[in-house]
Amino acid sequence: MTQRNTPEYVMGFIRDRATIAVLDGIWHDQRFDYNVGGELIYRGVHEMHNIAITDENWEIWKYTYDTGKPTRIEGPLRGSWDGRASLAWG
Repeated sequence: MTQRNTPEYVMGFIRDRATIAVLDGIWHDQRFDYNVGGELIYRGVHEMHNIAITDENWEIWKYTYDTGKPTRIEGPLRGSWDGRASLAWG
């Protein structure tokens, strides 16, 4: 990371941002939200480390379950982590 909190896109010997993104190595901060049954409801990722949850550039997925089995994954939608429930989910 540079001093301006800009990520450096290096993963081993890979320096190509697109390849690093495909390998899921571009994300420097990740957050997870679970329901009371322990099922993952939201996953959020950001390119910057230690970024505010109010930042509008989180990439967020929403997971839906039926009797404990995943039935749908929506996203990613861009928005703030603390506003994840109000994004335009289907």
